[in-house]
Amino acid sequence: MVSAMAETLTVQTPKGPRDIPTVWRGDHLAVHRPLRAESPTGLSAESCHWRISHIGTGYGASRELRLPMRQAVALAKLWDASFAAITTAGTAKGWPWGDRWADDLRRAEGGRELIGPRELTPLEQLDTAGTAAEVQAAVYRAMGHNPAAEPDATEQFPAAITKKATGSGAVRRNPDTGELELWWLPRGGNYTEPDAFSLAGWYPVPSLADVETWALDSIAETPCGDSVEPDHPDAWPRLLGLI
Repeated sequence: MVSAMAETLTVQTPKGPRDIPTVWRGDHLAVHRPLRAESPTGLSAESCHWRISHIGTGYGASRELRLPMRQAVALAKLWDASFAAITTAGTAKGWPWGDRWADDLRRAEGGRELIGPRELTPLEQLDTAGTAAEVQAAVYRAMGHNPAAEPDATEQFPAAITKKATGSGAVRRNPDTGELELWWLPRGGNYTEPDAFSLAGWYPVPSLADVETWALDSIAETPCGDSVEPDHPDAWPRLLGLI
């Protein structure tokens, strides 16, 4: 429920509780000016300067936001009901929307469309990813791929043993260790002829997790550890016949 009349909010300060006016108050969140000790009113008078606080605890639910008032209110309205789970003891332990709330705060400040407290679609997960690991996880989800889990992830990729004794891409089982090995002679043009022949030989087939990552990522490795594109002739996914 939203009141049409200006209401106050009791916020917690280092000097104790204080009642301040709000520009919007919902059931669990309120929008107000940030506190400013040097201001005659004790509140910021700067344009587009707001804060969202939790009504039940009096603690800030957001940092100080540089937004037009209507955008700050729209953000608070969208998230108001989800903050019902925050207890008056001030703990958000077990609250499932912390990362989503932080993302919507960034979206609001960046002028992007808000999403709210719900599960993201695969494309939204990719759009909100901030690190390389998050991008990779989002791509996997968008493709419907479930990465290999332990202990399978650390096992060797199950490459098929070929009947060829030599030739780039031939796979055998090492008679001494029992591990799968692939015979490699660089042929992608990244190596001079002497270097290519010096690198030729049998190389242990990588783990299932490594091969999965290289096949789905934009970078893969060669048997000698150089970084190339996954479809490069000397990349492990190409050598193993996956691409």
